[in-house]
Amino acid sequence: MLHRIRPVTALVLLVCLGWSAVAEAATPQTTTVLTLRECVRIALESSASLRIRDEERLIAEQDVKAAWGAFLPDLTVSASYSKSNRTDFDLEDPVFEQILAPIAQPASVSVDTIYIPATVPTGDVVTGDVEVESTSKDFSGSANLTLFDGLANINNLKAAKTSRRAAEVDRAWSREMVIQNVAVAYYELLRYMKLEEVAAETRDQAAAELQRTETYFRLGSAAKSEVLQQRVRLEQTKYDLVVAQNQVQRAIADLVYAMNQPLADEVSIDTSPLATEMALEPVDSLYAEAIESRLDLRSTRLSAEAADHQASAAAGPLLPRLDVFGRYSRSNNESPYRFGSQTSESWVYGAQVSLDIFNRYQNWTSRSRARAQARIAEYQLEQAELDAQLEVRQYHNAMRNAMEKHKVATETIVQAEEELRLARERFRVGAGTQLDRITAEVSLASARAGEVQAVCDYLIARVQLYRAVGRLNRLGG
Repeated sequence: MLHRIRPVTALVLLVCLGWSAVAEAATPQTTTVLTLRECVRIALESSASLRIRDEERLIAEQDVKAAWGAFLPDLTVSASYSKSNRTDFDLEDPVFEQILAPIAQPASVSVDTIYIPATVPTGDVVTGDVEVESTSKDFSGSANLTLFDGLANINNLKAAKTSRRAAEVDRAWSREMVIQNVAVAYYELLRYMKLEEVAAETRDQAAAELQRTETYFRLGSAAKSEVLQQRVRLEQTKYDLVVAQNQVQRAIADLVYAMNQPLADEVSIDTSPLATEMALEPVDSLYAEAIESRLDLRSTRLSAEAADHQASAAAGPLLPRLDVFGRYSRSNNESPYRFGSQTSESWVYGAQVSLDIFNRYQNWTSRSRARAQARIAEYQLEQAELDAQLEVRQYHNAMRNAMEKHKVATETIVQAEEELRLARERFRVGAGTQLDRITAEVSLASARAGEVQAVCDYLIARVQLYRAVGRLNRLGG
């Protein structure tokens, strides 16, 4: 009886497992399709580089506030309280005695001697230990205001404001770099996903061709060597598919890294950018737009302007300095040994003019360094403008090359499809070889891959060109 139940139980288990597998297969596996704009938004919300730029902008804001503070007076208030207890050990006090002391008279005066009371020391008496307590309370306040410092404070304020604007532009430039990195990674993933599709189609095609060749071999219309050649071709396409799949995984890792997200196994993206219409703008207008709108050039200009203000500020210590000041102090000293009043106060105010005649060349060398920094900033601006023009030319050429490559790939696909059709027909009637058909298959697969490469090369070059001319901040909201 037990042996009869076991097969039934196994059958029931198999049926249950089958239904479970069917139900699992029927359950839709939904994956959110990310557009490029959504990927950019995610990256901007979690970008560490942008948070760093925000902190740098906050520092620049504090520098402006500190520069404004240089125009306000310095106020200082101090208070002190002290109490002391002093002990004098074995204190000796002098002892005095009252006597009548004669007053010396001139010889011409015939008057009896005159005596007056007087006190004379007769010794010392030890009175023991004496403790003396004293308390001191002091309060003071002072104010100092610089009326003229060779315009150093004014130029420092201008430099701080310019640096703040530069920090804001640097933040916008970093934003563009984040957008570019995400877009490039997005298009690279799109490239390898489409190449994976091409590799899968090529493998399926090679498998179908192998089945057809084996059929011809059984009918006696094909040699065994031709079957072997097609099997080698199928294995090669399987290897190409594995390589394409690995490239997709690597591209996914690059994209989620650019988005500042944890590593993911699967990412689904929108493939509609592959249908982008290709167009090319005149390079001269792109040059002018880059010089005018590119954010890193704007930041470099602001840095050069700030360096000029700092050079002017460095010349301030070479001119006279005018300060006005006022001070108030009050003191209360309860010491028994203090002469005069125990409580006193004082007011002091006035103006002071100072000029550094010689301070070991410190002011002169500071001004020379500041002027050199200003010249360096100007040279850096000139070099940055040249680099920007070269970069625009490179990306413009890359777009042109991609467009021409796309035209060639489109025509090659049509030709390769026709060559494959003819090779199959010739092989079917015995007028062609298996090698001709494999060659046609390889040409078609290469042409399809070339079309995908051309479109993605164009998209990547375009996003890099847009960053080079300062357009990318419109992407990502």
